[in-house]
Amino acid sequence: MQPISIYIVEDELLISASLKSQLQHFGYEILGSSSHGDTCLEEITGLSAMGKEPEIVLMDIHLRGPHDGIEVAKMINEQFNCAIIFLTGQSSKEVYERSFKIKPFGYLLKPIDMEQTKMTIEIAAYQRNLEIENRLYQKDLETLLEKRSQENLEMISMYQAIVDNTPNGLAIMQDDKFVFTNQSAADLFGFPLQNFLTFTLSDILHLIHPEDRSIWTSGYSILLSVDRVQFTLRIKTTGGTLTWLEVHLKNVVFKGRPAIHQTFMKNTNYQKDNTIL
Repeated sequence: MQPISIYIVEDELLISASLKSQLQHFGYEILGSSSHGDTCLEEITGLSAMGKEPEIVLMDIHLRGPHDGIEVAKMINEQFNCAIIFLTGQSSKEVYERSFKIKPFGYLLKPIDMEQTKMTIEIAAYQRNLEIENRLYQKDLETLLEKRSQENLEMISMYQAIVDNTPNGLAIMQDDKFVFTNQSAADLFGFPLQNFLTFTLSDILHLIHPEDRSIWTSGYSILLSVDRVQFTLRIKTTGGTLTWLEVHLKNVVFKGRPAIHQTFMKNTNYQKDNTIL
């Protein structure tokens, strides 16, 4: 098991040297130390480029230079996956309120208690690794969902092509009006698609030959007790031509509510036998 890697940012050189010595004694790997925020960022950037980004950064809140430890920690969080543990000799409310926004993995009050330091480091390293694993899992999940979405789009596109190119009329009627119909259905009845989509059950009934309208209404009535029904009838198209259609009706659920899926097939060889099956 690899030792936990640590980078120390401490304003007091004696404290920094003592921390380094004792942490190495505990078996931790010290990748570097600095007393300035800019130096810290440069060295962690270099370590990260070599694949040795520190797991833990012990960050003194009061640093020399233009940036204090809280500001430097914020910059580290934006660029790297280091767990920040703040070192401070003060426990003022202002310091804690500012540092809370950084979401540190812990606080260590000076003078440093090494047993507490060890426990804080171990917990921070565990939490950091857990967060990284969760992010990777989330990324894998997003990739999988994106792949599934693409597959679904391809399936929908393929199904749409089949629906658009089949010679059979396909439609879904809900609450006695169309909620879907393909071009072939509109063509069979002789209407533009947008016009046909506005038709109601009553409009369709008026297009059926008067002698066959009872077949249509009977078919709908039968659907109350069976799952599907089929029959053949005559319709009168907009051009005045009588056309025999084989009609299939099936109960389906559309957007969570009952609906009827309709299939219309032109039958040029039909011999009149108005039987509902």
